[in-house]
Amino acid sequence: MGATNCPETPRQKMISMMYLVLTAMLALNVSVEILQAFVTVGDNMETTNKLFSSKIENSYYNFERAYNANKEKVGPNWIKAQEVRKSTKEMIKYIDDMQYDLIVYVDGLKGGKEEAKKILSEKGFEGVKAKDNATSPTRYFMGGSEDGSGAKGMELRKKIEAYQAKMLTLADPRFVERLKKMQINTKGKFKNKAGQNLNWQMYNFNNTITLADLVILKKLKSEVQNAEFDVVNDLLVSVSADDYKFDNVRAKVVPTATYVMQGDSYLADVFVAAYDSKTQLRADVRGANLVSDSGVIKLKFPATAVGMQKYEGVVYVKGESGEEAYPFSGEYFVAAPAVTISPTNMNVFYIGVDNPVSISAPGVSADQLNVSITGGGGATISKVSAGKYIVNVKTQQEAQVVVTANIGGKVVKQGDMKFRVKKIPAPKAMVGSSDGGRIAKEILVAQGQLKVVMDGFDFPVKYNVTEFQMTFNTGGDGQAPLVSRGARFTPEMISQIQRLRRGNKVYIEGIRAKGPDGDKSVQNPQMIFTMQ
Repeated sequence: MGATNCPETPRQKMISMMYLVLTAMLALNVSVEILQAFVTVGDNMETTNKLFSSKIENSYYNFERAYNANKEKVGPNWIKAQEVRKSTKEMIKYIDDMQYDLIVYVDGLKGGKEEAKKILSEKGFEGVKAKDNATSPTRYFMGGSEDGSGAKGMELRKKIEAYQAKMLTLADPRFVERLKKMQINTKGKFKNKAGQNLNWQMYNFNNTITLADLVILKKLKSEVQNAEFDVVNDLLVSVSADDYKFDNVRAKVVPTATYVMQGDSYLADVFVAAYDSKTQLRADVRGANLVSDSGVIKLKFPATAVGMQKYEGVVYVKGESGEEAYPFSGEYFVAAPAVTISPTNMNVFYIGVDNPVSISAPGVSADQLNVSITGGGGATISKVSAGKYIVNVKTQQEAQVVVTANIGGKVVKQGDMKFRVKKIPAPKAMVGSSDGGRIAKEILVAQGQLKVVMDGFDFPVKYNVTEFQMTFNTGGDGQAPLVSRGARFTPEMISQIQRLRRGNKVYIEGIRAKGPDGDKSVQNPQMIFTMQ
């Protein structure tokens, strides 16, 4: 069965000729080289079937576009096309599954259908072991009967006949007779070399080897695809076969976008539903006279003014009684370049930490944005995800973030923003949850160390105490301060605290802490605790 709207390519003709020659030579019991040739033909047919499948999908794509343009007119045939697609998929799946079942049967695969599918996918026909086995495939297709009734061959025949009958009911009436002549002949008169009459399944599958049967299945699959292609394309062509009579015809405007950046252009297609690419259209819009390209009017308006823009026009189509006019209208929005740059945590950048920043521009995807930064003592900005960035600054020099976008091959500035740069505020020293006041000496000993907190600062910054001094006021003679080179109280400090009485004071001073921006003093250089 050939595709009338897609003539056979030289590659397809070559495969068909090779199949006929190989079948004839196989009947003469020709050697292993012929088996290898069957492998080549079968694998090439599979490649051709996959390529043809892509063409069929393109036909459905064009059909769907016509349907979306004029659902009322195209709808009935579009529904039939969906039935064709569904029935064909079921038929193709049946043939593919039969290939896998045959390989499982002749090669005795324990992995079943999935193993057979993997073999064909990775190795093609070369992966079949029982290539020249004629006994098992004949038993598979013909069963125990001489004419194959009740076996897989007859089942396949009935499936094909049912599929072809359904295609005749779905096809455009003007195409039915031609389709009948192109269908697989399963009820014809077949003869063998001795002149004996054979039925279809005997002619194709009786005493044939595995590879020949697999090639036949590939060929049947190709013919089913050809039928699908022909029926679908004829259904699409028949939608406009009697046009142009222009009953219920409306002009369609399909813009590529209705939101346009200033400096860019508004683009749209204006066409008549189920249009004829060979018919030249003309249109009057905004004082310009336009002519069609392959049946489509192309609109292009410079986006100069900002805001909502509207337009109206008339498209003229040649009919049997002359030109007929169809008005159309549309609108689009022109926006000035704009950008949103939002510091995630604060309204400044801080030295020594990762500053998260969110950047977006209305009407522009995150992938189109190009972001850079200047100032900040050699500041850097890096992208972590779509619209999310990290800024690092080094000195208290003002920084500026600049955003551009690649729109239609042009670099368009979206905006910029300046940021102040500050040092991280000093941390606050604490003992437990207290920074001074009355405290039991047992609690002070139990805490046993200092900590620093970033009071009122939202960034996750960590500081560690590196040094502090502790002195005591016990009402007696003064003593030299005790020094700790870390956050923890020294054993001498703890011993002295345990000897304190009510009213005695503990002074913690000279507190130093180290963080991402280096060593610094804390906010509260002295803490005073009174024993209670």
